[in-house]
Amino acid sequence: MKKLFLAIALCIAYSFSFAQSHSIKVDYQKESRPAIENDVPFSAKIVEDAIEDAFSKKGYKGNSSKGFTVYKGVRLTELGTEPLDLYFMVDKKSKKDKENSIVTMMISKGFDAFVSESSDGNVFGRAKNYLDSLRNTVAVYDLEQQIAAQEDEVKKADKKNENLQDDGKDLVKKKRRLEEEISDNIKDQERQAKELEIQKQILETLKGKRKQ
Repeated sequence: MKKLFLAIALCIAYSFSFAQSHSIKVDYQKESRPAIENDVPFSAKIVEDAIEDAFSKKGYKGNSSKGFTVYKGVRLTELGTEPLDLYFMVDKKSKKDKENSIVTMMISKGFDAFVSESSDGNVFGRAKNYLDSLRNTVAVYDLEQQIAAQEDEVKKADKKNENLQDDGKDLVKKKRRLEEEISDNIKDQERQAKELEIQKQILETLKGKRKQ
């Protein structure tokens, strides 16, 4: 357990070495929208899965919309008390860099009421902090996935080891039976050799009677 906490702590420390969230503009439904962007030191697949897992645990299901995954009516203490619609887009950082991602996030209070620094600086600022902390969420999720995958590998290796041990026991039994069969065969050969000598002697005796 201590090793698990240490590994998580290292992942979190590593994630803090990346840039902080910053404001951008993105095109969504043919209009420029306020958004937040940040780098995350994990592949796009891991980031997407981590976001889905985090919201699923809170009871929210995302829907696809124009390249974004949208979670509607979300209540997060990190963002405040009112329900918000959260939009996420995850892309690999570049064609060559598939191990790092760029996460874009938009916040709406419903329909086209997208939050910006000017319209609601408090919510927008908290959203930046939330997107910064997302790296930690992804780091923990990724580690748990690695642990789960390794547990499967251990189970497979353990099962194979058990099968080999069972095969070994069967081979030992076969070897014991074979040794017994070999021992019995040697005894049978000895008995048959004696029988052969007896029959040869009888034959010689019979042939000797011809001369009489």
